[in-house]
Amino acid sequence: MKNKNNLLEKLLDSMAEEYYSYNNKIIKVNNLKEVKFKKVAANVDESDYRFYKKNQYLIDQDNIYFNKESVNLLKYKIQFLGKIKSGDHNVPYIDNQKYKSLSIDLDKGLDLLKKYRQNNHNQASFLHYKSNLLNELPPERRELLLDLAAEAAKLGYNLYLVGGQVRDLLIDLPLNKDLDILLDGDLKKFFDHLAQKYDYEYDYNNKFSTGFLHNKYGYSIDIASCREEKYHFPGALPLVEKADLFSDLFRRDFTINTLVIDLHPDRKGILYDFFGGLNDLKNRILKVLHNYSFRDDPLRILRGIRFQTLKEFRLSAETVELSRKSLKNYDYHKLAIERVFTELSYLFKAHKDISQFSSILLNQIPVLKLVKDDFKFNPNRDADFLKGEKLLAISREKEIDVNHFLVRLINLFYNSEESLINLWPLSTIEKKTFIKKRWEDISTSILEIKDPALRYRNLESYQVEELLFFIINNFEQDYVEEIFEHLRLRKELKIPVSGHDLLELGLKQGPEIKEYLLEIRDQILRKNISNRQEALEYLRKII
Repeated sequence: MKNKNNLLEKLLDSMAEEYYSYNNKIIKVNNLKEVKFKKVAANVDESDYRFYKKNQYLIDQDNIYFNKESVNLLKYKIQFLGKIKSGDHNVPYIDNQKYKSLSIDLDKGLDLLKKYRQNNHNQASFLHYKSNLLNELPPERRELLLDLAAEAAKLGYNLYLVGGQVRDLLIDLPLNKDLDILLDGDLKKFFDHLAQKYDYEYDYNNKFSTGFLHNKYGYSIDIASCREEKYHFPGALPLVEKADLFSDLFRRDFTINTLVIDLHPDRKGILYDFFGGLNDLKNRILKVLHNYSFRDDPLRILRGIRFQTLKEFRLSAETVELSRKSLKNYDYHKLAIERVFTELSYLFKAHKDISQFSSILLNQIPVLKLVKDDFKFNPNRDADFLKGEKLLAISREKEIDVNHFLVRLINLFYNSEESLINLWPLSTIEKKTFIKKRWEDISTSILEIKDPALRYRNLESYQVEELLFFIINNFEQDYVEEIFEHLRLRKELKIPVSGHDLLELGLKQGPEIKEYLLEIRDQILRKNISNRQEALEYLRKII
């Protein structure tokens, strides 16, 4: 990682604390890296052991230690809590009640960990990392978040920064201005409080307990109440119920997006990792949260593919298999096509190579069945998709403006029926381009025309995207060079005279003016004219 502060490595190397409340007392657990755990175990006199499970956990007279890197962490955490309940473990308690706000009820924690185990989160725990992550945010952003958290605290609420901002901060990706915030409290009351005190404007969605906070800094601030979601059918919009932080995070897409920074004045900067998200982030692995995640929202499959393609993450084998099973077993006909295209556009509009997307489709995940039921990605489409990526790369290199989304969409759904295309949320121009396929009527003989002016006139009526598909269908180096030379000229060629010049030379307003200007352009292409003076002299001769 390039991160100058090695934030992720520092956190993983540090101790994570964990607190459980039981019988009105607080139990503190110290979670250490394996090497540090072994050092502690080696330095504790065996006479002080209350319990010791080699390389897993240790209870002495004053402390509880766990090896947080154990592949069986969840198994032994459940065993540990169960033995406290049964009275088999005599554990040390701490008296300081300031930790009560950080604790989870032991019974609830045990139930949640068992639930996490059912979904293969073998390193799940309730880890708290004391950190200075907020200091890594731009000052204006940090102060805004802390001010909002202070106002939430006045109402007895908790505010958390979650999702992409936390993830990207830890791996040194550029931070966008999208702030996803969780509120443990009544969102409408919080918005009303901000509006009354600071004149903030907001949009509030009562159905989903979400809202958008308008601000003078230009941030996109989405705030949601901690909630659980229930889906009546695969791909449906959810029914929302109030819940706590633990339940809210479990409903999310991937473990790397469950990392949370506490913003409360008494706990600001603490990072919570409940699902081993830090380790997955370090290893660049996308791991789904629960076994019904893709049934509930299949767009998470597309989101995972986008992360793998654009941000160099890797879908775990279990996540790939779950996505395949979900696409095979569930009926997504009621999924709104607009939602699919919104998610698809994030990937297809990217101005970078996404060749990897075709290999995912061909070999692993038939996710485009969400767009077209009978979609099959065959080797021919794969070859054309890769050709398209090469041409888009050349376009970017030569700074040619091209609709990346449309080129990729047509390439993948080339032979789709007009009736289906018309159902898709595309612009009128995009639909027309897709349906007409005018490039199929372009003859290669156009590129053999010796007169550069006539050749230019034959090509200029076609859109950039249409010319790229002509090349895809006639993929030869000479044609590639000819078309991109034409596109370069289309972008750079300037006619050094104007209609005003022609009026001064005695022409009357009318269609003739355009024809004379095109004649000048023809002579420039034929290299008979190179500047304004020569253009004016030529016009005087022919008018």
